[in-house]
Amino acid sequence: YEVQDGMLCLLDKFANKIKEDEGNTRILEEIVQNILNSAKEKISETSTIIFSSSTVVPILYFLKNPILAKIFIQHSYPRQLTSGQSYEETLLGKILAKSCLPQSDLGPWDFFQQPSGQPASVHSRTEAQIWAGLESVHSVAHMVFNSLFRCSEEVKNLTLTWLGECLSANKGRGKMWTTQMGPLLSGGYASDGFMLNLGSMLLRFCSPITEDPKKMNKIDASYCDKSSSTNIPSVHMKDLHTETCLITLEENDQQVNSSGPYNFPTEIFFMAHKALDLGFRTVQEKFTKLNQELNRLQSAYRDANEGGGGQVAEEIQTRMEESMSKFLSIKAALLEPATMEKQTSLVAATSSWLVKLATGSTCPWPIEPLKDVPPVLSCVPEFIVENVCEHILLVRRFNPAHFEQSGHRLPEIFDMILVFMGKPIWLKNPHLRARLAENLECLLPYHENQSMPNILGNFHRQALFQDHPARLHLCVAILHVFVSIEETGQSVQFEQKFSYRRPMYDVIKYIWTLDEFKAKFREMAEMAEQQIESENPPLFLRFINLLVNDAIFLLDEGLNYMRTLQEHEAERDSWRNLSTQERSENERQYIHTGQLARYHNLMGRETIDVLELMTSGIQAIITHPTMTDRLAAMLNYFLKTLTGPERKSFKVKNLEKYSFNPGEVVAKICQIYINLGESTNFLSSVSADGRSYSPELFGWTEAVLLKIGRADLVSTVMEIARKVAESSTQQAEEDEMFADAPDEFLCPIMSILMVDPVMLPSSKKTVDRSTISRHLLSDQSDPFNRSPLTMDQVQPDEALKSRISEWMNSKKGKR
Repeated sequence: YEVQDGMLCLLDKFANKIKEDEGNTRILEEIVQNILNSAKEKISETSTIIFSSSTVVPILYFLKNPILAKIFIQHSYPRQLTSGQSYEETLLGKILAKSCLPQSDLGPWDFFQQPSGQPASVHSRTEAQIWAGLESVHSVAHMVFNSLFRCSEEVKNLTLTWLGECLSANKGRGKMWTTQMGPLLSGGYASDGFMLNLGSMLLRFCSPITEDPKKMNKIDASYCDKSSSTNIPSVHMKDLHTETCLITLEENDQQVNSSGPYNFPTEIFFMAHKALDLGFRTVQEKFTKLNQELNRLQSAYRDANEGGGGQVAEEIQTRMEESMSKFLSIKAALLEPATMEKQTSLVAATSSWLVKLATGSTCPWPIEPLKDVPPVLSCVPEFIVENVCEHILLVRRFNPAHFEQSGHRLPEIFDMILVFMGKPIWLKNPHLRARLAENLECLLPYHENQSMPNILGNFHRQALFQDHPARLHLCVAILHVFVSIEETGQSVQFEQKFSYRRPMYDVIKYIWTLDEFKAKFREMAEMAEQQIESENPPLFLRFINLLVNDAIFLLDEGLNYMRTLQEHEAERDSWRNLSTQERSENERQYIHTGQLARYHNLMGRETIDVLELMTSGIQAIITHPTMTDRLAAMLNYFLKTLTGPERKSFKVKNLEKYSFNPGEVVAKICQIYINLGESTNFLSSVSADGRSYSPELFGWTEAVLLKIGRADLVSTVMEIARKVAESSTQQAEEDEMFADAPDEFLCPIMSILMVDPVMLPSSKKTVDRSTISRHLLSDQSDPFNRSPLTMDQVQPDEALKSRISEWMNSKKGKR
């Protein structure tokens, strides 16, 4: 069970003697390869659970002598270097293939059989056994590769080449279609277990580097740019130059100049990240889909039992058992504790490395003045940032206590998020910046996993938001990425942006509870008010504008889907008379509509929650003429729809199933009215809304508030109603007074009497200032000819303004 020094010495002399006598190693290769083939069979037959260093003792004799080690590594080269799966059939591959996961997604899945019939304690024991076996695999693999790296420069070069070729041959694992098609397309690549173990083994080599900032400084980002070169002996990875990078340089930009040689830390760093990209990321995607599939099966199982059970329920139960076995097996493979710890170390060290690449410092605050774009960022593949995002998300979902165990490394990750999330000059991809915002939500202190009790509390996560020196920059960064998703001009699907914004809402809600963040938001709002006519619309104003846009779309779509569901429920009984195909199609459409309704209702409520939050502490900029008309019209419309005669159009059998809580939305809308109730501008806009406001509006609202048990809001809402009614009376008098206004006094866009006319420089059209400033929040172009336009370019028409004012005064004088 142990390597004997005497035998090592004998083999060393034997190898050297044969080479001297024969002048080559052909005979020695034949002898050694037979021994290695025998060792490969033994390793292949050994179970993951009982795998240990003693399993590989025979091959350790061949790793010290350079001649034998060269034969060993060459023996592990597959005949077809471009076949990813063939690496798994080699001797090194047989070690790395030891896993609780099968070689194919089709199985067999050997662990967690009939999981629903076993208590949690049994699952925990099985998981612990798997973890012990996997840690042995990773330890042995590290020992073998470490011996190869240290044996001689030639063997080290051959070993790094093996790793580079293996990663290149399996690059197809990371393609989207491979994940979507499953076993149909993944058969030609190494298995999930192999790639996870390869990543874990490389993480062990990274560990001394990621724990020492001085060693991290040795990593040369230009390595990726040179991965197409065949004449640089220190570059063993292929095709990294084809990867999408953080930024793209223009032809006239300063280019990156470096031709190596590249050191071992640089190579092993990028190899580890690529292995995580091809292994951990793809397996986590499967894991997430499997989790969603389990939720769907559980829902279908409940529905089947409610319908009487029978064979359908049994079939669903069988599928649930199979899916749960897969789920628990993948979970055990992903969450092996030693690997988790080393992966977090890599993620944290990578974060600091990225911050230093972008800013030149590991503590770059403040970053707002920094405008330089280091060319080296054009060499850093996006998958480096993706790996950070995937790991943080995995920890958040399945082991949030790990954040506290690695708490001393969290500030490094927090720094990277703050630096890159709001800086498109350093990270071009809006999807990735949105994912960083999602990571920020993952770090919120209140996340726990009920199945894994956390005795460590949330001290380190709290410290990020309460003690980090740059924590207040979070307000700017989160609003910037919120807005930039909309304005990027890149391929962000319309519906996808709402999913991206949901974790941002959670972050905003949390930091709003901290006084210093609330004060920072107020400061941003005041600055926006001062800069409202600057060349670029202020960030906070664009944020509020998008909140209103989102609320209008999401609430309206949610109501439309609820109306459609009501129609479907009324028709379902008649579907029995349809053909099987038609009935199935209608049922699928009904289920799909329900899913869409739930999504839009959830997102609409989240958006209204944040809008109510903002109005509770900030009023002036929200009730500015640029915003207040649209906001008031939106609130009036949904209040009328949810409390007026139409409100029964959305009733279905199970409101909770579709996350539809109209009473809660009404209460939130009423709270917004109350928050803004002291603003004359807002009250005037409410009353001027001819589409939805009527004297009956707040009477309907009062009845609904009493019905849902929110009598506490009634008196204040009715006071708002009184003020709005007074404003409405005054508005009606003015409308009648100015009804015969000359056409030149009317805004050509909104057909309203202009109060502050301005001329657009390109089209020479004159419009009201509030109208064009509202338009420019969403579209910075002249609405009449699409020429570029910013607010600072509009020209006040003082002469026309004076004539309008004189005409209005004369009208008032006649009364």
